[in-house]
Amino acid sequence: MNNKIALLYPFDFAPTGEFEIYTRDERGIPKVFYPHLQRHVYNPITIAQYGLHQLALFASGNDSAFSTQALLMADWLAEHLETWQNTIGAWVFDFDLPFYGPRRPWISALAQGQGLSLLLRAGQLQPGAAYEEACQRAVRAFYFTVAQGGVASNFPGGALAFEEYPTREPSLVLNGILFALLGLHDYAQYFGDARAHECFAAGVLGVKQNLFRYDTGYWNLYDLHRSRRLASPMYVDIHVRLLRAFATITGEDAFAKTAGKWQRYLNSSFCRARFYGGKVVEKIRLRFEDYTAPV
Repeated sequence: MNNKIALLYPFDFAPTGEFEIYTRDERGIPKVFYPHLQRHVYNPITIAQYGLHQLALFASGNDSAFSTQALLMADWLAEHLETWQNTIGAWVFDFDLPFYGPRRPWISALAQGQGLSLLLRAGQLQPGAAYEEACQRAVRAFYFTVAQGGVASNFPGGALAFEEYPTREPSLVLNGILFALLGLHDYAQYFGDARAHECFAAGVLGVKQNLFRYDTGYWNLYDLHRSRRLASPMYVDIHVRLLRAFATITGEDAFAKTAGKWQRYLNSSFCRARFYGGKVVEKIRLRFEDYTAPV
């Protein structure tokens, strides 16, 4: 007997998800335009986030139009889960990304985590669908290192982390790690799975021990890539809201304290002025230095 998880995802995409701007295919599945590709492509992350957003709208009012949209996104994810490295079920990205450097095909901890979160919730709305089996394949990505074809990585010092962009040079994108962990938590709760729970606990400990690395003293970094890019105000807000969610889920006060500190950065006109000045310098630096990760 599987355990139910809350239909409402612990992160609200409404303030950040500009879902209405996306082009849709004939089924209503969103597609994202990438300037370096000069075309619209399916992005499993966008599709999962849109589905989770629709579930939140359904949970707030029980309008079946929203649940129908959520199930449509879940169906797309289940249909497009591919066999990867023989044993892993993965949502595969079939295009290159110029900055971090992954070359097609590649997979993402962010996509794996949010895919799990949507499919497990969709399975509670539509029992008997192929969602559970898809999740049991998709979770395997977290049990293999990037070198082995999975998404597991390490913080400096060795603590467990997960890669949104799995390249040989770790980038350790903070929101990607946190969203991946939410998916692992959902899976562990839903199936009562000990391995997933241990993986989640190790990942939470890794984040807790390494949050200081993202803190500049007046702002926070988007990732731990050697380019040391400052997070945009939108992503600082995302970090804050995710950390508050983790404080609730884990009971760890360290997450709440860091969230409060970073919120104060956002609210400070002095910190914002330093951020904007730092961004100008950063953009100049990025024009003249090649930070493309080796593959």
